[in-house]
Amino acid sequence: MNKRKRNGALNRMTCFQCGKDTLLIGRISVKGERCGETFLVRTNGYKCTSCGFQTIDSRQSEQFTRLVSDAYRAAHGFVTGAEIKARRKRLGMSQQQFADYLGIGSASVKRWEVGQIQEKAMDELIRLKTDPEAARQNLRALEEHMPEPIVVYEEDDLIMTMTAGAIQYCESLPMHVEALSVPDDDREGAACIAA
Repeated sequence: MNKRKRNGALNRMTCFQCGKDTLLIGRISVKGERCGETFLVRTNGYKCTSCGFQTIDSRQSEQFTRLVSDAYRAAHGFVTGAEIKARRKRLGMSQQQFADYLGIGSASVKRWEVGQIQEKAMDELIRLKTDPEAARQNLRALEEHMPEPIVVYEEDDLIMTMTAGAIQYCESLPMHVEALSVPDDDREGAACIAA
């Protein structure tokens, strides 16, 4: 862009499309692409008053990147970069502390907050670790899928069982098996297992 200064002030720039000195700073609507999808976002940029051409320069590219990424996130139900930052701050954590809390590298948190889109699994982890209602819904769903206790540890006279809501310890009852009955057609398989 050719910049023309009058009395030391930036006034107008030459339009790439029509070649006239009519590019002015203002709010524009520009298309951006993320993951093969196109999004129209409003941002600060330059618009030609003659032909309508719109563009941004390098100073506006970071904001444009963040806006397009957040448009993608919103369309797919992901937490936006600004929401990630707000959730982190609500927990009173630095980017490093938040990364440690999630069990990831701090560079990921930095990238998400400035526009890189997190994966779906990371988005779900962020929600579970920052939103009590999301954690409660996850627990309810887990309880529906795991209604019966599961034995996760058994030794001597102690059994540890797990349900979706809690881990429970109890003493095991003595168990005595007198005989194992195996149908004739399964005897060969049983012999292999016993060996």
